[in-house]
Amino acid sequence: MPKNIDDIIIVDKKRSIRDIPIPEGRRKEREFIPIPENENFSKIPSKTPRKGIWLATGVALLVLIFVILSVFNSATLAYIPKSAALSFNNDIYTAQKTGEGKLLYSVVKLSKDKGSDASASGEEQVSRKASGTIIVYNDASTEAQRLVENTRFETTGGLIYRIPKAIVIPGKKTVSGVSKPGTVETLVYADVAGEKYNVGLSDFTLPGLKGSARYSTIYARSKTDMSGGFVGTEQVVNIQDKTRVESELKATLRDELIAEAKSQVPEDFILFQSLSSVTFENLPQTSSINRGNAVINIRGDLYGVMFKRSDLFNHLANKKVSLAANDSVDIVDIDLLNLAFIGIVPEDLLTSSEIKFSVTGETIALWRTDEVALKADLIGKRKKDIPSILNNYPTITSATATVRPFWKSSFPDDATKIKVEKLLVK
Repeated sequence: MPKNIDDIIIVDKKRSIRDIPIPEGRRKEREFIPIPENENFSKIPSKTPRKGIWLATGVALLVLIFVILSVFNSATLAYIPKSAALSFNNDIYTAQKTGEGKLLYSVVKLSKDKGSDASASGEEQVSRKASGTIIVYNDASTEAQRLVENTRFETTGGLIYRIPKAIVIPGKKTVSGVSKPGTVETLVYADVAGEKYNVGLSDFTLPGLKGSARYSTIYARSKTDMSGGFVGTEQVVNIQDKTRVESELKATLRDELIAEAKSQVPEDFILFQSLSSVTFENLPQTSSINRGNAVINIRGDLYGVMFKRSDLFNHLANKKVSLAANDSVDIVDIDLLNLAFIGIVPEDLLTSSEIKFSVTGETIALWRTDEVALKADLIGKRKKDIPSILNNYPTITSATATVRPFWKSSFPDDATKIKVEKLLVK
């Protein structure tokens, strides 16, 4: 049957998705939003979750901290030493300069001159001899040598000086394989008054030994210049002013000499002011730069007894507590003890071979621990091993350990990272 033209459907060309109409309701959702010119596209928010970034950063920081703390691994062992109270009530002790198994001591000697102005009340004619200090050497024998009062000493220039009192020169001795002469200091006065004998440092021989072997082995050298020699008119200070100035000079000299002696004592030695003697000598008066004044001069000589700390501490404690063969103690606040000479102070501490002194007071003795050995025993050990390690150290009563970082349970393998600290008894 023939089809009518109205029955024929004309097929369009193939349709694409672009030809599909968008419903009116959705068209607004997909409207293009224009971006303003010069807008920075980097400001467009990233789609990466921020929470993940923070989490990763935190983990990285924790790992870094862990690594740093592990690198700086360290430890401290703080211990309380064994202790004992010490009480002394005028206990008597003896010390000697030489000997085995004895408390040994040595003597330090210092000299110092000091002058001060005083108002003059007039003038007088004076004739005064120069004076100074020399060191006399004995390289002749291991035996002490005695020189009598007024023994002569001659400078290289032929000037004669004399000692005012007898002296004893210790014998020479060998130290570390080297022979050293014995020495003693003494004051000398010029044979004749006058400024001619005011000379500088010099060597001296003893004319009385000329022709003998000792002439070249007993000799002297200046410690100070020779000064004070004068013949003429000088200012006069009345007795009251002179006495006052001399008293002030002596007090100042005593303090300065003791302070200087203590500053020169080696660290492992100790010097007691109460076991020191200071003697004074009036030196010749000199002219002052201030018109109408004169200078009063005094020389102070300090002789101080000095002990090695460890020897003294062990010796004092040994009579009060039981010390094992290898035990050694420290005495806390040794200044709390009063040490004093028994009877009269020796006239010449330099030549005396023995002293007796008393001790009074109360203090505490602390046992010493070999901290170097203890540190070596701690290397690489676990904290729980400490009690067994301390069994080898009876000088320790208790201890606490701190290891860093906190999660470590063992001491470092490097000894330099281990600190051993002694806690003082309160």
